[in-house]
Amino acid sequence: MRKYFLLVVLGLFTIISLTTLRSIVPDLLYKQALSFALAFLVFFLAWKTPFTFHLQMSKWLYLLLNLLLLFLLIYGSVTRGISAWLVLPFGFKFQPSQLAVPVVALYLLNFFRSEKQFTWFLLLKTLLIVALPSVLILAQPDFGTALVFMAAMAIFLFFNRLNLKQSFALLTLILVGVLFLWTLVFKDYQKNRLLGFLHLYQTQTVVQSGAQESSSAYNARQALIAVGSGQFWGRGLGQGVQSHLRFLPERQTDFIFASFSEEWGFVGAFFLLALYFVLLAYLFYFAIKAEDFGQKLYLLVLFMMFLTQILINIGMNLAILPITGITLPFLSYGGSSVISLFFALGVAQSIIASLKKKAIHSFY
Repeated sequence: MRKYFLLVVLGLFTIISLTTLRSIVPDLLYKQALSFALAFLVFFLAWKTPFTFHLQMSKWLYLLLNLLLLFLLIYGSVTRGISAWLVLPFGFKFQPSQLAVPVVALYLLNFFRSEKQFTWFLLLKTLLIVALPSVLILAQPDFGTALVFMAAMAIFLFFNRLNLKQSFALLTLILVGVLFLWTLVFKDYQKNRLLGFLHLYQTQTVVQSGAQESSSAYNARQALIAVGSGQFWGRGLGQGVQSHLRFLPERQTDFIFASFSEEWGFVGAFFLLALYFVLLAYLFYFAIKAEDFGQKLYLLVLFMMFLTQILINIGMNLAILPITGITLPFLSYGGSSVISLFFALGVAQSIIASLKKKAIHSFY
């Protein structure tokens, strides 16, 4: 059962995604279908590759990841104000930051193999390893991807038994980092989204940035209308008003849950959420079952990555969280996301398939 479970789940996500895209944006169906085909190939290759080999290759993947992120800041293709995509032949693009979570997780696990205690020096090294891609992603600027990445990487700190002094120092560093981001990194439209959601606007702020705030409020309102108009059974495939008349912005990416709910209704949304729950429960179950600490941490990192991405995307579609530009795993249009997620789960499947074997690595 464990051998084919993920394949069945990913197959269902593929059917739902392609069916939804065919309904709302049929012009993108061919590229996304090709992306899923390539993603399944990547999944099989990652699955059949031993976890130890993934760990050994992680240092080269980590180096390549950061070089690509640095390259993008200089020569990257700018889309929607973000320099995050490499332009490939035949009109395809690739977003390297989508690979940040599995690559950095594997690199940290490989790095930890020779460590016996989580010292101050190791804490500093861990923070630097995570900080480098985080800064490069924020500089694009892509706050949504950076947020998911840092939330997933927090698993390494949470499960490595920090002492009281280390925890206090880390908390202080986080507060300083948030202050730095707010004052020097965040763009005005990003601040306005957060402040507007928290109802902290002052009259002067509203007047000065009314256009940006109106845009964010409009997006959230249209998404909520789309979700509500689906009612119980949905309007039916091809019958979504908000998505087809383009009242709903980014209907195939950030707000695809609203597009999906409008056509599939509460029943479809419930099935989709149940499918996400099954995936999360599957990863969490084997994370608990794994005896090897490295394998356990990798599965927990993926669990946190998916949980963060799902909650934030659906939350902003329901107007209960600020709009941050985070896509919905497997459902949103984007070949980079699909291929990266399939790679991450392929590595997870290689772990799950070998759980009965004796653990090779020893972690502290």
